[in-house]
This record gives sequence, structure tokens and C-alpha cells, in this order.
Amino acid sequence: MIITLSQDDRIEHPALFDQMFQSRAAVFHDRLGWDVLVKDGHEVDRYDEEADPVYLLAVDEHQQVQGSLRLLATTGPTMLRSEFRYFFDDDVDVMAPTIWECTRFCVPPVLDRTEQDLGIVSAELLIGLCELCLASGIEFVVGVYDTPMTRIYARIGWCPEVLARARPEIGNITAGIWEATPAALSIMRQRLSARLRGRPVLVT
Repeated sequence: MIITLSQDDRIEHPALFDQMFQSRAAVFHDRLGWDVLVKDGHEVDRYDEEADPVYLLAVDEHQQVQGSLRLLATTGPTMLRSEFRYFFDDDVDVMAPTIWECTRFCVPPVLDRTEQDLGIVSAELLIGLCELCLASGIEFVVGVYDTPMTRIYARIGWCPEVLARARPEIGNITAGIWEATPAALSIMRQRLSARLRGRPVLVT
């Protein structure tokens, strides 16, 4: 199940936020070795504290967070405009009311979850993101991602258009933009349904 939360929900749903921030620390700091601030086992940055983010959480029947992502309006502070700005030689400053930034896409691997399970959670999050965009008048989502993730996005059925590639000394990182359309949503739903039925997903 995908749920949408905002800053106002932190008091009402502290356990969900705790799980999300703990998962982010485990993935981005412990597993990937990113230079992020972790305090008391939680990865929380200035956008979580000072901006007005929207969060999408994949939650199971026991209210356990399986994955999450964060959305920021590009008309306000974004990571692409600040932290990621110097990753790219090309101008990737994108700002419009109908374009939002996706960051902190996090699907933590745990002992009892297979690669198939992780793929399903990732697909559910992207489907939930596209649904939210279509319902809210958001036309595009911009984000920075490890380039090998392109294969995952292709398998799910929602690939970004490349805006820029990071300088070699930064790493194999890409800035991309996803267009939220009913067609993209339909493809993702069909492929997730096939995956849940155990059928192979054909990437075209």
C-alpha cells in the first residue's frame, strides 16, 4: 500500500517517519557510504526540517515501511539547485510549478526480501508517484540517480529523459526528467501485474 505524508503528519505518524529515516540511514550512509548526516540512527537533512516535502511510503499490512521517496516543489529549495548543482557541466536548473524534484528514493534490502521483492516495491513507489502527479497537476518529476538505475526504470516501464551526465570525477550519475502521463502509468501497472503473477516482464 502506498501512503502520502507531509510535514504536518509527523506528529500523528511518528513511527512511520522513524522507520523511513532509519531506512535512509541504513541505505545511504551505511550501505552506499554517502556523506550524509546521521543522528541517532536517522538520516534527516535540511529539506526534511526546513522545506515542505511530500513523502510517498510503501507500507505493508503491519505498517512496516518497505520503501519511500521524497518530493520537493522546484519553485522552492531543491537538491538539484544546490547540492547537485556542481555535479554537472550542463545547466540542469529546472523550476516550474508543474515540475517537482524526487530525492531520497529508498528501498532497503533486508534478509527475507529477494531482488524480486525489491523490484516490486520500487515499481509500487513509481506507480504511486505517477498517480500522485496525475491527480495533482504535476507534469514532470526531475531527479538525480545512479546511471545503472536506468535498467530498473526500463523494467518498471517509466524511463526518464536524460538532462545531463555528471563529470567523470563525480561518478556514474545522471540527471533526468520523467513525464507523468496516463500511458506511463498504464504500462507500469501492466508490468507490475505481470510480475506479481510470476510472468517475465519484456522490456521494449
